[in-house]
Amino acid sequence: MKLDNSARISGDYVLARMAPEVAATFSPAQREALQMALTPRRHPVNIRLSLPLGLTRIYLVVLAGTEVRSPDRRRQDLVQHHLWTPLNMLVMAGTMGAGILALLAMLQLAAVDISGLLNPDVAPAGIPFKADRTSCEASGRTWQNDNCLDFGHDPTF
Repeated sequence: MKLDNSARISGDYVLARMAPEVAATFSPAQREALQMALTPRRHPVNIRLSLPLGLTRIYLVVLAGTEVRSPDRRRQDLVQHHLWTPLNMLVMAGTMGAGILALLAMLQLAAVDISGLLNPDVAPAGIPFKADRTSCEASGRTWQNDNCLDFGHDPTF
């Protein structure tokens, strides 16, 4: 009997596939332990994507939750699944870069002036000869509280 991917494997299904004389030796506690071992874990974050990539498809899985593996199991996983491979580093760098670009795009769309964040030594300077919003913003400055401010001003000027 073939199971599709959505079917859960039950302890009864596994026992039914065993030799009857072996299956009969399982106690109720062993049957319960078998069922617990076959029950998939639920992760609070469970993202599974299948992405087209040219002529093929790739998949991406992100799982997150409370760590319940033993230290021995974590060490074994590190040996079997190396984290710092060139391809892993490329994917991590690409993901971080895409995240930073998305954040900058959102800030730009929200019309947030980030020049003060990117250069903390910059202090806004009032531009007294720009007395109206139109001429202030046309010069690339920010109109705020009826004042024309230049956030690109160098405080050592």
